[in-house]
Amino acid sequence: MPITTVDGALAGMQEPEDFLKVGATMKAVGVRHSFFYTSGLPGAAVAPSPGLGGAALTTYAGQIPWGNPGAGNSYLARFDGVASTAGTLILADRLWHNSGIGITTTTAQTVTSVAFPARDKNGSTNGEGILVGIEASGAIGGGAVTNTTMSYTPAAGGGPNTATMASWPATAAAGTFVPFQLAAGDTGVRAITSLTLGTTYTSGTIHLVAYRKLAQVNVVAANIGSAVDALTSGFVRLYDNTVPFLIWVPSVTTATTVGGTMIVTQG
Repeated sequence: MPITTVDGALAGMQEPEDFLKVGATMKAVGVRHSFFYTSGLPGAAVAPSPGLGGAALTTYAGQIPWGNPGAGNSYLARFDGVASTAGTLILADRLWHNSGIGITTTTAQTVTSVAFPARDKNGSTNGEGILVGIEASGAIGGGAVTNTTMSYTPAAGGGPNTATMASWPATAAAGTFVPFQLAAGDTGVRAITSLTLGTTYTSGTIHLVAYRKLAQVNVVAANIGSAVDALTSGFVRLYDNTVPFLIWVPSVTTATTVGGTMIVTQG
């Protein structure tokens, strides 16, 4: 049964899951950074290697730890963060990722993604609220890349439609994470058909990542924490086998350490 009262949320509170990611170097102000490959707690993830079709994720070493409820549902009860610099900390569920992208190939690369798990905002495979970004697992060489596009099936079905990326930054640092902009009116991604790089990325390794944003906190100053709770986060439903990871939107390029906790309530 869903939790419908504050008392129910309190009764179902689980132990906090702490996180601490240490000293990640940002590429540029406003360019998102994935902490997936950053050392700390949890430890750094290994770059995925499932091929272009990718892998649907139910667990992955390097995620914030997760446990399914014995019965009932899971919801986000609290998410808090503090950092050594100002910025925005995003908690997201990692549904799918791939590998094998030709870094210097500028013609369309067929992806044909395997089905995403049933963890969109409605707990289905339709893709409502599912976004896709390019993530670097190692440093990327070369100049800025413009006009990278992705062909995809939208959450409403039909398509394929085209998502765009205005710019990928030059000599991007490991962890750089740039989301695609969906076609007008689309509310999520159900499947990925192909990827076309605007120009060569020159060197390094990139991955497509499908994810659902769960919550964010705004760290308005260095070492001043911020939090959302069950009410201020909208009491977001977290579906079984969630794979939580962290994305940072930096206000400076200084190497940044972030820490905090995620608390889930179940019942």
